[in-house]
Amino acid sequence: MAGYGRRLWIARLLAAGGLSLLAATTAVAETQAVTILHDNDLHGHLRAFCYTETGRRAAERCGVGGAARRATLIAALKRQARTPVLLVDAGDTTTRGPLTTQYEGMDEIAAMNALGYGLAALGNNEFKLKDGLDKTDAAGAQADLRRLIAASTFPWLCANVTDPEGRPLEGVKPFVVRRMGRLRVAFLGLTTLKSVRYAQTKGLHFQAPEAAALTWVPIARAQADVVIALTHLGVDQDRKLAKDTRGIDAIIGGDSHTFLYTPVEETNLDGRRVPIVQDGEFGANLGAFRLTFSRSAGQSWTLARDSDRLIPVSSHLRSDPRILRLVEGYAHPLDVVVGRLGRIGADPEERKRQTAEILSAAWRSAAQVDFGLQPEDTPYEVFRTRRVTRYQIHAILPFHEDLVIATLKGDALSALRDAPTRPFVGRLHLASAGSPIDPAQTYRVAMLNAVAETLGIAAAQDTGVEARDALEQILARPERSVEGTPADRIVPGRADFSTP
Repeated sequence: MAGYGRRLWIARLLAAGGLSLLAATTAVAETQAVTILHDNDLHGHLRAFCYTETGRRAAERCGVGGAARRATLIAALKRQARTPVLLVDAGDTTTRGPLTTQYEGMDEIAAMNALGYGLAALGNNEFKLKDGLDKTDAAGAQADLRRLIAASTFPWLCANVTDPEGRPLEGVKPFVVRRMGRLRVAFLGLTTLKSVRYAQTKGLHFQAPEAAALTWVPIARAQADVVIALTHLGVDQDRKLAKDTRGIDAIIGGDSHTFLYTPVEETNLDGRRVPIVQDGEFGANLGAFRLTFSRSAGQSWTLARDSDRLIPVSSHLRSDPRILRLVEGYAHPLDVVVGRLGRIGADPEERKRQTAEILSAAWRSAAQVDFGLQPEDTPYEVFRTRRVTRYQIHAILPFHEDLVIATLKGDALSALRDAPTRPFVGRLHLASAGSPIDPAQTYRVAMLNAVAETLGIAAAQDTGVEARDALEQILARPERSVEGTPADRIVPGRADFSTP
């Protein structure tokens, strides 16, 4: 019996040791994976659109993006995920889209609420809900932002902008903590300093992102296990943020419109790697950022591994019917036909040239001057169908803008026309009656007020004629050719619209 009792004691000891070893192994191997679905710089692309991704795809694709197809993809990814999932936006959801001046961002917020966004970071364009002719209305722009935030069913984040009293903006949080499985995840919002220059941000105070992180990351970490920065800074500034701080585990960014098909990494002040992801622009893709954190017993959670996929929101995805109805409720009122073009350019470059030529002809006609001037790269969209709707015009000209008239000598006008192309300007198009430019003569030249500012043309006089009205007027007139491309003809609105 003594031998049996001794053996039983040894067995129990070994069993206890095995359990202890198993517990220790479990503690060492404790992990938690999370998935963050992310986008950035949607810029009011509520409907699907045509898009060419520079440097990756030569061909233009249509039926890209849009809230209805994005909803289908989000739902599928949530069903497939074996981890907690959160959907976030890294800023610039609003402005520059066809519905900007109609709804000042409320259309996008309605869609984001319906899609189940969990968080959003303030981008510079959230401060520009009044723009173009309205950009000096700082009080109106800031009131619009408060209205947009109040209508959101998710929090907006920004730690480095405060009101004149030094408080976070109304309704905006520096960070929030979300429980994702066993993890408490703090999301810290940071936005670009470029907004300091905007008339719309008058009275607001901006702090450098790194300085704000120095203040807020320790506060966030005291309430959370990990910290993820949701930023609208651009990739270069995100890299600087990662290198110059400690305590940030990962960065989900926006602003630079960068398609990061592979996350970039930086080493922070503690020697830990910080992955940085970004989804490009306009909702052409949706990012799926998977992070796995691990910890040993009594230790802090650390990032063990990560991956990010940019998944195309393509025409192969079925549009979610509920979201499509919501989108069309906002967009369809602008589907009013205002004219028809005789032809459409055969490729993206030709369509870009044609659009600039039509616009320059419209400016000259509306202002009744010697020349109309329009850069190729200034319009936000191009004419794509022979039948032209008000929605298309608002896509090309998303802001309230007046035409202005500048008085220029012929030699200065020729120099402008022949200057090397510049980013965001491109080749300049001049519409005239056909006479060559006389270097010694003085000409009156009509253009958009924003173009005059971009080109540095001083003393331009406001005509009081809004650009959209000028374009609709020329589309509604009897048939006429567009200067520079006699085959491009503008046909009156009474024409047959049966052909797209």
